[in-house]
Amino acid sequence: MSYTITTSILFVGGITLAKGTAKLVDAIGVPATLEQMAEECNELAHACLKYARYLRNENQVHGKSKYQMLDNLHEEMADVYVTLREIRKIPGLIDNEKLDDTVDAKRKRMAKRLGLKEDSFIF
Repeated sequence: MSYTITTSILFVGGITLAKGTAKLVDAIGVPATLEQMAEECNELAHACLKYARYLRNENQVHGKSKYQMLDNLHEEMADVYVTLREIRKIPGLIDNEKLDDTVDAKRKRMAKRLGLKEDSFIF
């Protein structure tokens, strides 16, 4: 992958980044940032599944306390949150307005499916 740095713009893999907009991307590039997100989402899914099993008292994770599992869940959620925030800053990759509209539509659809008021899920 080639990097071209000017006074205010960084060109990475065909995508133009304003300096200071996405530090993770500046360090590792767009493809690796997307791979990082996939990895973080996988780790969050794993932490969620472990804690769900704990809550149902099924197939317990030996050697892990409730608090250790919750700490892990928080850590993995934070990793996804941080990476998502960085990805949203990449110009030309994510249409943030479209993403926000999609989140709102999904929130409303979830509320409707559960028979709740539309504003039940607020982000």
